[in-house]
Amino acid sequence: MLEEIPSGGDVRPVMLDSADLKGNSGSIKLTGNGKEETIYQVVIENGPSYLVINDASSVNIEIDLAKRDNEYKVSGSAATSELKGFIQKYVDRSDVVNKVFAEIDSIKQLGGTDSSLIDATNRKNQSIAALNDFITTSINGSKSAAVSLFALGMSSRSFQKNEFEIMLGKVLEKFPNHQALGQLKKMYDQQQAQQSDLGRRPGSDAWVGKQVPDMTMPDMNGKPVSISSFRGKFVLIDFWASWCGPCRAENPAVVTAYNQFKDRNFTILGVSLDKEKSEWLKAVGDDKLMWTQISDLAYWQSKSVEIFKFDGIPFNLLVDPQGKVIAESLRGEALQAKLKEVLP
Repeated sequence: MLEEIPSGGDVRPVMLDSADLKGNSGSIKLTGNGKEETIYQVVIENGPSYLVINDASSVNIEIDLAKRDNEYKVSGSAATSELKGFIQKYVDRSDVVNKVFAEIDSIKQLGGTDSSLIDATNRKNQSIAALNDFITTSINGSKSAAVSLFALGMSSRSFQKNEFEIMLGKVLEKFPNHQALGQLKKMYDQQQAQQSDLGRRPGSDAWVGKQVPDMTMPDMNGKPVSISSFRGKFVLIDFWASWCGPCRAENPAVVTAYNQFKDRNFTILGVSLDKEKSEWLKAVGDDKLMWTQISDLAYWQSKSVEIFKFDGIPFNLLVDPQGKVIAESLRGEALQAKLKEVLP
């Protein structure tokens, strides 16, 4: 089937056309009418999907159905070829970053030397800089609005706020009439306005020193769970969602922290902003999140947003055994360092 991928990463793909293909050979034609350059995916039943951009009236892709892997050949679409190349190079560079993070975790857990930790930290910074340079170069050199939009989405995992704003501005100057890019700018501006209205921004420690509010939601089995039931333990309240790319990218670091400190009067309470229970449960399993998970499956209308007044995820609060918030917005190494500092 042919599906359009909406610009909002939390929105389900929209099916445009479908066809039956019997056996592992033959050809089919799928048709869709796009108002502007957009990313689509060709989905094989019980198989992988393949990304395509409509920068031409006709785009041909060649798939080996016998292999059912992610490889495919493209003709007639320069933007699709560019997107394929970007994704592969992004994955390669991102893998380097992830491996260095894993190395740093290993050094800390095994008590490695200071010099080895310093060396690994330097390589981590270099690998992140190389990843960001690659994204910047790719966006600056792209002639495709759809590829630029995709790359902007990936940049949110590693760009600083000012870096993202500068790059978004450049892309909008290059493609001023692209509706999805305009919508991205509108959503971003609304988010910044909400942060201003709340009188806080991520990492401003607005909750630190305050008693954590109580809140009750169903767990994965439908059983009500309250924050107050964790009194007596250090608990990290982790707000996330299956559709949130940065959340999923951060989850390996959270899993590492949980495994390292779970025997020191510490646990985690995951609070999901998902809409679909099946997607929530799948993400919990895929990311190996072994701690308690709760959700009212209400997306941004979740009562957790109203109570805790956050406007972006991932977001978390570290609460002491007496129910007082002692830190917020802890990510990566900062989470590890804080837990080492406060746990008995």
